[in-house]
Amino acid sequence: MPQGERPRAEPEIIPPDRGSRRTHREKVFVGTHGAERVYVARVGPVGAILTVLIVAILLAVMLALLMGALLIWLPLVVLFVAGVIIAGIVRTFFKRGP
Repeated sequence: MPQGERPRAEPEIIPPDRGSRRTHREKVFVGTHGAERVYVARVGPVGAILTVLIVAILLAVMLALLMGALLIWLPLVVLFVAGVIIAGIVRTFFKRGP
């Protein structure tokens, strides 16, 4: 900090007897932009059910996308393999020659 410039905020001095006033659900992170508090709440039964439901929906969508990709690529792979087999048969047929 340059000389003569006042700090933006005064530091909070906590006496030793009041050191544990934060709850176990409150976390404090100190970074380059100062202290930030993150409050962590307990998840109730409705929140847990909604979380499981959202995860299940996302998994179902991903499975549908994967099955769609499989249904598009499977016929292409079958056509490619059939083309290779037919090309091999035709090559041996024309190789016999006179």
